[in-house]
Amino acid sequence: MGKTIIILCLIGILSYFLYINGYMVVSSKRSLMFLGSKRGKKAMFSSCTGYIKRVVKFKENKLYHVDFRLELEKGGVMLELLDARKQVILSLNGSEGAKIEVESGERYYMILRFKSATGSYEVSWD
Repeated sequence: MGKTIIILCLIGILSYFLYINGYMVVSSKRSLMFLGSKRGKKAMFSSCTGYIKRVVKFKENKLYHVDFRLELEKGGVMLELLDARKQVILSLNGSEGAKIEVESGERYYMILRFKSATGSYEVSWD
């Protein structure tokens, strides 16, 4: 019993470490079909409700252009970017882009929220 508790604690610590460094995606969604990329930057989905959350760290201090390409047949999808204090610094809900000033090494949270959505999306920044 003691070994099981230790192993579960180690798995929890490893999962947290991977998440806060941007290597793991946390999601809670219900859908008929969902085909996504490794880090949640693009996906195709059908009747999807829920969210995808991941940590993003930018390499440089600069003004980034965030591009959110969204093709929906129905429903809605919203992209939010939160700073380290979990304050919303960017909110997009259609095929649009925006510019944001970020600091390298800081932790940002990217959250995609789905509401009975069918279609596809892609998120990129440069």
